[in-house]
Amino acid sequence: MANKIVDNAWEERWKEGRTGWDQSHSHLSLVSLLRSDLIDELGIPKKGKALVPGCGTGYDVYNFASVGLDAVGLDLAPTGVEKAREWLSKRPSTSGSTQVVCADFFEYQLQEKYDLIYDYTFLCAIPPTLHHSWASQLNKLSSSNARLITLMYPLPPVYNEPPPWPLTVEKYHELLDEQWEMLWEQEVPSDEMRTTGAKGGERLAVWRKRR
Repeated sequence: MANKIVDNAWEERWKEGRTGWDQSHSHLSLVSLLRSDLIDELGIPKKGKALVPGCGTGYDVYNFASVGLDAVGLDLAPTGVEKAREWLSKRPSTSGSTQVVCADFFEYQLQEKYDLIYDYTFLCAIPPTLHHSWASQLNKLSSSNARLITLMYPLPPVYNEPPPWPLTVEKYHELLDEQWEMLWEQEVPSDEMRTTGAKGGERLAVWRKRR
């Protein structure tokens, strides 16, 4: 399998149990969004296909399937994929389906496009040299009326050596504005912020693909 991230360090982290990014649940702001009236106001689909790059243990895959979407998680680490499949197999049934695929996001191809893509702790996990490739691949994998949810993190500061790489709201606009229009954004409330991992601010945003 082609891999643009040298030596698959993520597999090493999974094998060694170095998964400090894992919050043991979906981000609380995503859960709040999916349970709010905004899901209809912003046109976030409740049917169709959803993609979660860098899905980790699969918490978000399960949440999107619970809404009614057929949700697919991608992860580069075989051990992570195995753990996600195991975790999902123990969840109650959902109206949408769940699937976890071991694949490199940058090489991933599918004839049927996704109606929703969710990015959280994925853009920040890849080197800045791949950021424009990330934006290009989002465009290729999304349908003409797709929605993109970005949980923008870590907004500076980051004190340790990356990954994660620090990001800014301006960087997201630089990467996305040509193909996506931001419909809504909100700073993550303090009681919903992540409690482990690198320090940094968080903002949740919903984008609509430009036609």
